[in-house]
Amino acid sequence: MVARYSGINWVVFFFSVLTSWLLSTLPACAQVSSFSCEKGRPLSTSDASQLVQAVQSSYSKVSASNGKFTQESYLAALDTSEVSSGEMWFQKPGKMRWSYKEPRAQEVVVSDNTMWVYQVEKRQVMVDSIQAALLSDLPIAFLMGLGDLARDFEVKGGCRTPKGVVLSLIPRPKSPESGGSSGTDPAEGGLSGFDLLVDEGAALPKGAMVTALGGNVTAIVFEKLKSDGITPPAGTFVLEYPNGVDIVDRRVQ
Repeated sequence: MVARYSGINWVVFFFSVLTSWLLSTLPACAQVSSFSCEKGRPLSTSDASQLVQAVQSSYSKVSASNGKFTQESYLAALDTSEVSSGEMWFQKPGKMRWSYKEPRAQEVVVSDNTMWVYQVEKRQVMVDSIQAALLSDLPIAFLMGLGDLARDFEVKGGCRTPKGVVLSLIPRPKSPESGGSSGTDPAEGGLSGFDLLVDEGAALPKGAMVTALGGNVTAIVFEKLKSDGITPPAGTFVLEYPNGVDIVDRRVQ
């Protein structure tokens, strides 16, 4: 899930095994290298599929989570990448907050199918529907507790690395019953790959990488994740901003 706003390019949570082209194009940043199977031990498709089921089962029991994140976004058109970091909150169903601290302050809030993006330096708030703002809502639907990994994705394989288990997934074609047609391109909504970095012991995601058809890549790795018995502070999913900022509501355009 990659947002279309300059400087955001985020996924969630949550996020194709690297090809030789990507490895030669992207700088050797820790976020992207965390999803590389080059030095990992291959995981059979059967074992990867079982782990996907386990992750779905474990994550379905999580009602809220909080942690730090580091994100690397690669923009293919500009052949450039940016590393950013901050803190995130998730609450099911359907609520998220991403507070970017570096390299610039930004707030992204998702609630009630609406996304608010507050770019502090620009003194601008952009408002959009979550479906219109994202290239694909499949990864974000899983992280928000609205999707199902096994139902929405096909398992390509995976590997065990010192960072965790990497699960390589691709979107399943839409069935005629769900509004698709026979032979529908599996690259749902412009998404060509979705990798999860998984803590195998807990069967929970600890990172994600999304690859778009155009070559844009967003890789996020989480640290200090907490989910047991936590409750987001009041107002976490309400965006507050000072008077006088420019508000652009794309829902009415």
